[in-house]
Amino acid sequence: MLISDIAAGLAAGTLAARDHVESCLAAIDSEDGARAFITVNDAAARAEADRIDALRAAGATLPPFAGITLSVKDLFDITGEVTRAGSRVLDDAAPAGRDATVVARLRAAGFIIIGRTNMTEFAYSGLGMNPHYGDPRSPYGRDDGDGRIAGGSSSGSAVSIADGMAAATIGTDTGGSTRAPAALCGIVGMKPTARRMPSAGVYPLSTSFDATGPMATSAECCAILDDLMTGGEGRIEAAFPLAGLRLALPRGYLFDELDPQVATAFDAAIDRLSAAGARITDISLDILEELRPANRPKSIVSAEAHEMHRAMMASRRDGYDPYVAARLSAGGDISAADFIAMKRERAQTCAAVQAVTRPYDALLLPTSPAIPIPIDGLRGIETLMKASARVLRNTALSNYLDRPTISLPCHAPGAPPVGLSVMGSRGHDRRLLAIAAGIEDVVKGRA
Repeated sequence: MLISDIAAGLAAGTLAARDHVESCLAAIDSEDGARAFITVNDAAARAEADRIDALRAAGATLPPFAGITLSVKDLFDITGEVTRAGSRVLDDAAPAGRDATVVARLRAAGFIIIGRTNMTEFAYSGLGMNPHYGDPRSPYGRDDGDGRIAGGSSSGSAVSIADGMAAATIGTDTGGSTRAPAALCGIVGMKPTARRMPSAGVYPLSTSFDATGPMATSAECCAILDDLMTGGEGRIEAAFPLAGLRLALPRGYLFDELDPQVATAFDAAIDRLSAAGARITDISLDILEELRPANRPKSIVSAEAHEMHRAMMASRRDGYDPYVAARLSAGGDISAADFIAMKRERAQTCAAVQAVTRPYDALLLPTSPAIPIPIDGLRGIETLMKASARVLRNTALSNYLDRPTISLPCHAPGAPPVGLSVMGSRGHDRRLLAIAAGIEDVVKGRA
């Protein structure tokens, strides 16, 4: 259900906040709810819903989204709660003294925080698995052995939306952590231009790449959340006209070795967009073909993540997920000169790509080359490394270029979930959301 529909029902009195909360808690009360959430604020959520219902019945003026449920990735500070970042090494950390800025803004808009969602430990994998709190599972293929990955790192957040455990959620995205789970769970997820979102109260992984982003059932819902998170009032964007929209497909390695289901769903969505009047052009980004910057073993992200954790790893490494510990250690041999050179190369690459893509309204590419991967076969650090790199191969490019990108589901009903990514220009996030609103129904096969 759309956030706007829930808000309308609450305002009209056809839906009680308590009933909405109870519906979400009933969905959480399941095996997959236990996997998706680290903590559930059932008593507090019920009390807040009752308070809102009583105020509304008394005719009080309430915030526009009062009574709508929100799940929060375990990377954000919530007043009075310990932020564990999906780990156990922070169990003894002090509770947060205040909400993260984006959480405070959503709370002020009336959202009810229903719980903290599970995630990859310290947000450092595209698989979404967690040995401490369980592995969130994609809605697709849950009856196959242990099920299939939900994508990471915001895995629990994506499942909470896909399973109706919350109306909205927030995640973080350093290499694809909102968009990969969105694609693998059949929902919508957005990575904004990094500096648009305040980072206060969000546990960092890589300060050069981290971006807080919304995840929900539609582009419209993401637009509402994005506006609130950046200090607005929750406005949506009018749909950008589809006819004549200039869209580019950056052919090359981003389209190599796609799972057959991904290629089929993506190509069908492109055909629908073309038939609806979009002008779609194949382009080649030679500089990306040469560099293939995403998922490099030595990278700005790996250097910054290592620096963030080196002191804690020195004394508490045994408490880390061994896979995450191995990834964090890998950034330890990057020299200062290499780090400076990588930052310069990134800036030059961003400028070169912008020069080629300036004539287009957006770029389109498969969000991930893979459909959800069976959990059964993901054993051993090397296997996990390769699987994560594959899931995040395409998403990590948007982080490297720092361009806002939104993933929209494009698969047929009952088919494996597949995401189509729409990449905009840096700083033009609201225009991207208008484009997404204009093409979403066609991409989803609803128009």
